[in-house]
Amino acid sequence: MRSKKIIACSIALLFLVACVPTPSEEVVVGKTEGRLESLIADSHPVEVYAVESAPQDSAAPVPTEAGTVPNEPAPSVPDADGEPPAENTLRTALGAPGHTADAVTGKVYGGTLNVNIDAEVEVPNVAAVPVYTVRVKTFSPEERERITKRLLGEGPYYKFNPDLTRKVAEKRAIEETTQRIADCDNRIYGENYDYESARWMHEQNLQQYLKSYAELPEPGPMEPWTGSFDSEKTAIADAENRYLAFSDGSMWLHDQAFSSPSSFGGHPAETPEQQTAMDIAEKTLNEVTGETFTAATITYDKDLFLKNLGLSVQDYPPSEYSVGLIRTAAGIPCYPYSAYHGSDTALEAAGVSRDYDAPVLPEQVEVLVRNGEMVALNWYNAIEFVRTENENVALLPFEQILDIFKKQIFRSIYLDKAENGEWTETMVIERICLSYMKVRKKDAPTERYLLPVWDFMGYTYNEATDNASQMLGHKVWFSGQSLLTINAIDGSIIDREAGY
Repeated sequence: MRSKKIIACSIALLFLVACVPTPSEEVVVGKTEGRLESLIADSHPVEVYAVESAPQDSAAPVPTEAGTVPNEPAPSVPDADGEPPAENTLRTALGAPGHTADAVTGKVYGGTLNVNIDAEVEVPNVAAVPVYTVRVKTFSPEERERITKRLLGEGPYYKFNPDLTRKVAEKRAIEETTQRIADCDNRIYGENYDYESARWMHEQNLQQYLKSYAELPEPGPMEPWTGSFDSEKTAIADAENRYLAFSDGSMWLHDQAFSSPSSFGGHPAETPEQQTAMDIAEKTLNEVTGETFTAATITYDKDLFLKNLGLSVQDYPPSEYSVGLIRTAAGIPCYPYSAYHGSDTALEAAGVSRDYDAPVLPEQVEVLVRNGEMVALNWYNAIEFVRTENENVALLPFEQILDIFKKQIFRSIYLDKAENGEWTETMVIERICLSYMKVRKKDAPTERYLLPVWDFMGYTYNEATDNASQMLGHKVWFSGQSLLTINAIDGSIIDREAGY
């Protein structure tokens, strides 16, 4: 059986989840050929302008023929008496509460699954939900030149110098490791910290960094960049060897030490003081791209998170923040969730094979902010809008979506401990989110629908992990994974890896 991809190996050793063998009974909602297309096409398609044609000082509007801008919800208009209008939001239309609680138990392959729902229901504050056709973004020469000037200045530009990068990176590692040794000597981590072991480890690392630094060749001079913005793949550096590169659907920027934003490259911003880093990331990226991205808020138990990684708070640079950003279209977020569950049984029942060589990858954006400045950027799988398929598609009521979840979850999970006897696992649903996701289109290999889906977010635990600290740890590991994804238009189950 194919095992789940689990973020942490220590968690994976405790339990694994994957797909249920296709049940003999009919799945809750199958993917009937042409049904989704018919529902989406329940109005006349509307062409939209290409993103690059939008004004450079705007937040990447995607105007329809009628001239509306679907990046933001329509403003409320007072009635004839001047009174505010009655609430007419998407939440009201779907009958979605702000919070929902329930509990269901069922048999799954390998044992019993208890599902406890105690979740906030997140619905965008909009009155309409368009469906778009999107494709992988191709950066035009004009875009490449504009973005380069915004990030690297007016020039002159140079070829990237790898020798200089290695020298700067090793020097920074020496400085940081020396500071950690001093922190151990000053006993800044509290009385329960193992200073002797930590200091020994840092000293060993420092010796290695010093040796590597001494062996590195002296970097040669920066060479002028002779490339062209017309090239499909463009790579440019400035006089300080900051490196900017473009390829199909991706763009990335690294500083002199080739720093890269990641969960381990800086503090996730979570306090009002650190909100400044999120504001910088938002403002800079929106200026650079001309599109609308919002910094993702991360809430988690930092002490437990670092403990599971064998780190301390001081292991993070004090003024360095890693910020994830989420695209917003028509006022609706496009979350880049990964899939917790295995392959979708509805997919298998429909006779559709998964294409592992060409998965539908979510758009992902991460920014590294250091000392109040964006110093690194990863923007992968960028999208551009092709057309509006439906300006306001009809969605299923929330009650029906919740009922589908309570039935389908027992078809989408099995317990790998089956060979060792019956196993009991508990799933806790903490968030239920309505957002956009890229979904495959029939007979259009280069295009995707951007359509609304419901994601059920939470964590699981079993007898082997049933204690307070380990449960909290699971909440950290699974915070970016959807336990089940349901198409908000037709109620079919979507496999986030296969994109259908």
